Amino acid sequence: MPDQGTTARIELWLAELRLPSIRRDYEKVAKEVATAGGDFVAFLHTLLEEEVSDRRSRRVQRRIKEARFPQLKRLDDLEREELPDGITMEQLNELARGDYIERAQNIIAASGSGTGKTHVCDVLGLVACEQSRRVRRYKAIELVSELEEAQENHQLHRWLRRFAGFSLIVIDELGYMPISQRGADLLFQALSERHERASVIVNTNLPFGEWGQVFQTERQAVAVLDRITHNACILEMNGESYRLKSARQHTGSKTRKAAR
Repeated sequence: MPDQGTTARIELWLAELRLPSIRRDYEKVAKEVATAGGDFVAFLHTLLEEEVSDRRSRRVQRRIKEARFPQLKRLDDLEREELPDGITMEQLNELARGDYIERAQNIIAASGSGTGKTHVCDVLGLVACEQSRRVRRYKAIELVSELEEAQENHQLHRWLRRFAGFSLIVIDELGYMPISQRGADLLFQALSERHERASVIVNTNLPFGEWGQVFQTERQAVAVLDRITHNACILEMNGESYRLKSARQHTGSKTRKAAR
């Protein structure tokens, strides 16, 4: 007789794979095969395990493709000693569990340029895909452009419904380029669709007090900030730019070689 763990896994996998007929009849078939000296349950268990694993793998690949990451950046690629001040590997591992998504909590990575915000945000987005969650990644200016295009094509409501349906939205480089008044209003509307319903990860190079430089009015800046920062985890990623540090090291290496 199969152990209870094996039977329980078979039941769960048949439900996940939506195979109700097999779920209904497999025990009867198993008894018939066992009478003939075979072990149908063990065979079925192995077969379903492979099918579930394959389907989950293909689902994750679809999620990653849908997210549109420019590069696949993984948590294992982050070196503890390279993390910017104000963030720890333990904190990232905790966030990677995805509980913030279950709570519809936002994450904001704020710092100057080159401190690893994009890497960290994309890592968390990729982990969410690997958990079979639907993720979409935008540069802020691309997001605003899509919103404006949807409005011009009279498709804004449909676009907003699709936007609200993602488990996680990752917005890169908010604050790098000015946003028009119409764009800011549309961005506020899009974020409002997800407010307290689904998570957003944002990285920005501007202190919150300077967001008025990006939006056309202080009112718009405050409205967008209110939507993003409410119920948010703030990652203040301080430190020197990785690119600047790398350039200094490269220049120092060349100088030392020239002096030999």
